[in-house]
Amino acid sequence: MSQTPQSPPPEAGDPAPGNAQPLGALIIPLTLAAIGVYLVVGTLTMDEVGDDNGIFGPRMMPWLVAALALSVAITMTIDVLRSRRRSAAAQPAASGPAERSGEQTGEQAPNWRAVAIAVAGVVAFIVLLPFAGWLISATLLFVVIAMSLGNRNHATSLIAGLALASVIQIVFSGFLGLNLPAGFIGSL
Repeated sequence: MSQTPQSPPPEAGDPAPGNAQPLGALIIPLTLAAIGVYLVVGTLTMDEVGDDNGIFGPRMMPWLVAALALSVAITMTIDVLRSRRRSAAAQPAASGPAERSGEQTGEQAPNWRAVAIAVAGVVAFIVLLPFAGWLISATLLFVVIAMSLGNRNHATSLIAGLALASVIQIVFSGFLGLNLPAGFIGSL
């Protein structure tokens, strides 16, 4: 009889063997659900301003965002729980040499450079918004986020960012009656 090496017992916080996503993947859906509930409570207790609110009143957008946040939270939760069940049923206990030795298979380290570029873009957006205005700041934010995600065609990102920022500007000013910061463009 030969003895096969046994894998050590799982630690308290370790996910069960074979599960694709740990329970930590539920952090984002739970955060979205909390935001959705907060928006529902805030919208229900909100005092409306005036009677003429245009196509969308002041309560319409919070309801849309709350519904979207809650829908995405529910969908993500179902996806995480299904993938845990599916992978647990599909993969038997650890049997390969890599799994027995405790090596991680299939996981990638976080791309900290991309995260740093995205965070720097958001900080730059916040700093530039009052001075440069919405159109320029949002366009640059789009370009920086696209760069952090690996896009190297900056001209296309610039055009797409400007188009998206312009559409958002039109929706906010035209449909909602809200003016986004104009920056130095507003003084021209």
